[in-house]
Amino acid sequence: MRIELHIGRLVFDGITPGRPEALRTALESELADLLSGDPITPHQDHHLHRATPPPITAAADSAVLGRRIARAVHGTLRLPGGAGDPR
Repeated sequence: MRIELHIGRLVFDGITPGRPEALRTALESELADLLSGDPITPHQDHHLHRATPPPITAAADSAVLGRRIARAVHGTLRLPGGAGDPR
């Protein structure tokens, strides 16, 4: 199965990530681990144009914040009506 996920924009309300590259690397790595360990299983091709994960608690460490974002994105993909649900 092939999964393509493009995150066009992350919105940070009230914080500025200290190290954007560390955040991006952690987000990509954690999301890849999550999707390989607990993949979404679509029954057909899907295009999710906008997803809104739940609010995430800020972290001083950019890598920690990246992993939190990845878990929120993965959880959103698993929700009914998200990319993992063919309805």
